[in-house]
Amino acid sequence: MKRFFKLFGTALLTASLTANVFFSAACKSAHEHEWGEWKKLDGSEHYRICEDCGEQQREKHSDGTCSACAYGFKVLAFGFDEGGDTAHSDFAREANKWFPEKGKELGFTYEFVGTDYSYLNDDALAEIDMVIFLNDRPWVDSQQQAFRRFIERGGAWLGFHSAAFSMRELGGYWDWYQDDFLACGDYAKNTWNPTSEPLFVETFDHPATKNLDDEIFISAPCEWYGWEYDLFENEDVTVLLTLNPTRENPAGDQPDKTKQHEIWYEGHYPIAWANNNYNMVYMNWGHNLQSYNDGAEGKQSSTFSSSEQNKFMLDAMYGLVLKSIKG
Repeated sequence: MKRFFKLFGTALLTASLTANVFFSAACKSAHEHEWGEWKKLDGSEHYRICEDCGEQQREKHSDGTCSACAYGFKVLAFGFDEGGDTAHSDFAREANKWFPEKGKELGFTYEFVGTDYSYLNDDALAEIDMVIFLNDRPWVDSQQQAFRRFIERGGAWLGFHSAAFSMRELGGYWDWYQDDFLACGDYAKNTWNPTSEPLFVETFDHPATKNLDDEIFISAPCEWYGWEYDLFENEDVTVLLTLNPTRENPAGDQPDKTKQHEIWYEGHYPIAWANNNYNMVYMNWGHNLQSYNDGAEGKQSSTFSSSEQNKFMLDAMYGLVLKSIKG
């Protein structure tokens, strides 16, 4: 029912906009406008629509990152696109094509600097609106502290898949990042093989989810992680998407009879979440399906094959940057 009213309202708004465009009718009734959000119109202007009468208002973008619609925001991305887990590096290569293409279309710039974490310094980050960790994170204390300062100043962050992977016994545990910022602690378990799964929308009251069409959508294939801490018990965390496997629809399809624990038949697993104390969203996807089992490496899926998942990412980006701008 909730989605019905959302879609019905969207239809009414579209009809109002259409009437406004084709008839150029200014609002003639006396009322206080109920303005929607500013959206990019083109490279020089943004617009918003009165949700009551359909009147359109336009303005010029402000210089730099537009303070109204975030047009022109700057992204600095880290991760490895060669070596390491081939599914992770394949995801990074794919991301380094997809994000720039969306940037040209929507009005943001995307720079990938690989694992050169020397860019995590105060001067470089002062010129950046958003940092993305594709499948890695910094390991040097000075770079970690620069990233933390960026975040604590309100900088925006997106993280994917193994950007949250940590095991204390391997060393290099980053307490603030795992326990406070991500709030998930250590990696605890995973599914295998990577599979496409129904993801459940836990709330529509977040910029990343508010424009999703349904309460459930089908993901791109991924290896799914479980975590040390129960994120549902953390009042600072808003879980956005979940994986809810059942006997009828398990997650994973491990063929090895000795590793059947890598197929999940029950549970309620956070897949994407926001920490309300920071300007961030983490997403567990970012592991393309590879043909590991027969020993031949090869691409078999795309993380960017799910339109709803893509919508989630782009809306998260703009929502986080706008929050950063507005403080």
